[in-house]
Amino acid sequence: MRHPYEKFIIGELASIGLAIILGLIAIIQGLLILIILSFYLIAVSLLCDGLIALHTFNQVHASKQFVRALVIFLLATFCLIAL
Repeated sequence: MRHPYEKFIIGELASIGLAIILGLIAIIQGLLILIILSFYLIAVSLLCDGLIALHTFNQVHASKQFVRALVIFLLATFCLIAL
């Protein structure tokens, strides 16, 4: 039997994995756009974690994760615009 939140867990792990890979490539290559994309992927990971917490009725943890995702998203967007 599959876990009811398996899609969220896979999304969270995939986005963190891609953020690590893109972050390493960005550091080696020196590409700022890949660093910003890594921040977006981290925000997606936090969003997925917040959705899991929301569905498991952990409202405080979910709201903290949503706020963290929003802050990272806004900062990454500001850096992208300023680029």
